[in-house]
Amino acid sequence: MKEMVKNLITSTNDILENVFGIRIIRRRGIALGISRFIDWKQLDRLPAIDTLIDVGVGPDGTPDLYERFASQKLILIDPLDEAEAFVNNEMTDRDAMFFKVALGSETSELVINVEEDFGRSTLLEVTDINYVSEPIDKRIVPVRKLDDLLSNQVGLGRVGIKIDTEGFELDVVLGATETLRSAKFVIAEVRHNHESFKGGYSLHEFVNAMHENGFVLSMIMTAKPLIADLCFEPKAELG
Repeated sequence: MKEMVKNLITSTNDILENVFGIRIIRRRGIALGISRFIDWKQLDRLPAIDTLIDVGVGPDGTPDLYERFASQKLILIDPLDEAEAFVNNEMTDRDAMFFKVALGSETSELVINVEEDFGRSTLLEVTDINYVSEPIDKRIVPVRKLDDLLSNQVGLGRVGIKIDTEGFELDVVLGATETLRSAKFVIAEVRHNHESFKGGYSLHEFVNAMHENGFVLSMIMTAKPLIADLCFEPKAELG
């Protein structure tokens, strides 16, 4: 019976998301409501770039962004074997470079908690409100600063950056101050309202870090109970 109910909820959610762009979300018996806003069509408004940097590729990549920037060079970054397999199997027709590392504010090694849903894998410890299941694996991964990772790369030109690192987004930004100088936009899956990772950043801390690098919020792509996909652009170029 429990499995039947689970399958029913999953099917209902698939229909809600496909038709209305909403999902019912529960975490350990706590009803968090539904996704309120999803508008990826705003990707069409993004400024021109020469290189797309995807931080947190996951097992499926970011197809909407890859399609939006179909002829641009790709820098793909993720510490998981599953992401590497995706790049090797699905991105052979693109000018793409893959780095199998995690990104942060300093060079180190950390343990990543690999979840059954690989896109939820995280370097942090989830709180009860964000708990789904125990990790299926724990792996030691190298952590590098984006600035260091790209220090020997030439010809990147104008870059766009996407960050989805399950609670580690602020650390990525703190290690990317030089790279941000050539960035025309940053799209980040940012945590808000609820503490979904123990010791995680607050929304205002992330926004302040972007402001200190000359960026302001320009678009809200999605807004959900625990996360929001936010787009930041250089203040000097918004007019």
